[in-house]
This record gives sequence, structure tokens and C-alpha cells, in this order.
Amino acid sequence: MTEGLEPSSERSMPPRLATTVLLLRGGRTGLEVFMVQRHRKMGFLPNAWVFPGGRVDRADHLDGHPALVGGEHVLGQLELPRPDAIAHVVAGLRETWEEVGVWLGDGAPDPTLRRAVATREQSLVEVLTDASRLHLDALRAWSWWVTPEAEPKRYDTRFLVTLAEDADGSHDEHETVDSRWVSPRAVLEAADHQGFPMAPPTWWTLKELAEHDHAEAAYGAAHSRVQRPIQPIMSFSDAGIALQMPGHDDHPEPRIPGIPRGIVYRDGGWVAEP
Repeated sequence: MTEGLEPSSERSMPPRLATTVLLLRGGRTGLEVFMVQRHRKMGFLPNAWVFPGGRVDRADHLDGHPALVGGEHVLGQLELPRPDAIAHVVAGLRETWEEVGVWLGDGAPDPTLRRAVATREQSLVEVLTDASRLHLDALRAWSWWVTPEAEPKRYDTRFLVTLAEDADGSHDEHETVDSRWVSPRAVLEAADHQGFPMAPPTWWTLKELAEHDHAEAAYGAAHSRVQRPIQPIMSFSDAGIALQMPGHDDHPEPRIPGIPRGIVYRDGGWVAEP
């Protein structure tokens, strides 16, 4: 089994809203995405490699704030009431700055304030300058994952994507302990994923990104991607972990185009079942 995905006797809680951001660029061998490794003491997905992101906070509800620029397309993709959609997108922009130091906009706040915002000593609004702008138009919706009910800590997470050719990200040395630009194809082609542990949504997202040769192609494909919640049903056996996806005989929801009927953990890595 992979760390952070063992069954728990704790009662499952309602999922918390969250946003994660796929930062894309063109690397020497094609498309690359920025990833961070979570600290081994984190309560959710310890040691796992993930995309920057985190929970939606009350302070992320900035509908009407002058620092927000554009965003009509991504807000429409999320199909939420406008204030809630804005909160999701702002959370992704905020977490990207807090966690890896990448500011998607103009007039980035003083980088020394990242830690204060990350620890909630200050809110994002409190550290913005008059010149600060958050470019909501930079983001597009990629996918929507909900943690299985078998997990005690659950998240309702919107995956957003953006181009970040000039970004120079770095992990925060607190919640995350390592970071790098990776080629999705290279990660997936590795014989054993034990040294690069990932949760199923991360692994599947890398598979989706690997279908594109260039960052611009993946970003363009996000323009019209279908947004339906993907909430697997998790089961455990002596063979390991299995996830029944929408469309599986044991899942009540209809199949989502492009999503496998099942995902299993086998021989040190995740495998899709048609």
C-alpha cells in the first residue's frame, strides 16, 4: 500500500473544498509540470508528490475585489455560484504563491510575507499592494476529484491549469520538502514508483498531461474539458488498494469520458483498468 492511503477506523468527514494548480512549461523533452513533495509528518498524503494547492479559506471569497482581473472562462467552467467559483480560483492562486513562490499576476507581494500568509497570521488581502493583481484569466479548469469516503480526511478538489514558462518555483521547507519540474512521461515510464509516491488523482493527471507534446497543447485542451466530480469508491484486500471509478459495475455514477472504470495499486504503482 502507499502511505496516506491505508484504511482508517475514523469516521469519514464531509470533504473540504480545495484547489490545486498544474503549472506547465515546455522543457527540453517536451511538457513539464511543477510538483512538490509533502512532508512525511503531514496528516494527508505524507511523502506524496503533488501539485501545489490547498484548502479554500473564508478569506478567499474576494468577489468584487479590485485585485482580481478577468476569469470569466474559468469561472464558467466551474459551474458554481460566482462567489464560490472565485474563492476556488483565488485559493489556487494564493496557494501557488504560498507554497512555491509563484505569483500569477502583477505586483507580487513581498516574498518574505509568504510564510505569514501560509500560517494565517495575515490574509492575502492584507499583504497586497496597490499594484497587485491576480490574473484569473491565466487559469483553466482541468478536472474535479473528491476523496473517497473510506478516507478520514477528505477534499473536494478542483484541478486548475496554467502556463508558467518563466516560473522559478521552490518548496516552502515546511509543508513541502522537495520540488522539481518533471516530465509526466518520464515519471510514468519509471519502472517503480516507490521512490515517487503519488495519490491516484495525481497519477492519472500525469497520464492525461502525457498525452500532450507541448504545454500549450495541454493548456488549450483545458478550454473545453468536461467538469464532473470524480469520487472513487475505495476497497482493500490482501492484493492491495482498488478504486472503483464512475462507470464501474460497483459504482452508482455513470462513466465519465476518458476516465477508466477502475484504478488498482499493483507492483509498486497505479494501473488503470479499462
